Amino acid sequence: MSATRHPIIEQKLPFWSRTRVFIGVSVAIVAGLIGAFYTQDNVKSATTLVTTTQQPAAQLRVHKDYLEVEPIATAAPEPDRSLELWAMPEGKAPVSLGLLPEDGKGIIGLNPRQQDSIRHPVEVMVSSEVKGGSVSKQPTGPTVYQGALANR
Repeated sequence: MSATRHPIIEQKLPFWSRTRVFIGVSVAIVAGLIGAFYTQDNVKSATTLVTTTQQPAAQLRVHKDYLEVEPIATAAPEPDRSLELWAMPEGKAPVSLGLLPEDGKGIIGLNPRQQDSIRHPVEVMVSSEVKGGSVSKQPTGPTVYQGALANR
């Protein structure tokens, strides 16, 4: 008796089988969530700085380690002056948060001490200082703008 062999029929699965589609979609969702989690940069607090006559001058938004400044109607400082932003924590010495950008709009990086000074609601003010900022590490010039940072 002769044995008849049946050829083995190979059945190829389509490349986009349900399992592969499910795995691909799952990986994409997880990657998107991880990316969103690590790049999350929420505004922690904000204020509108006003002039001494209570006119809006600039928006100030606090992020984790930087401030975002956007002018509303700020005036450029005199050529030999700089505008310096200060946190005014109650019962403590003022803490310089840095110089406002010369064109009024920009980012001011914050070190850990500066971050700590604005972690809670605090009054802020901008003073007109000598070019480059206060040399005494305290506000010496007149107040140009002021506001209060409120946590969100």
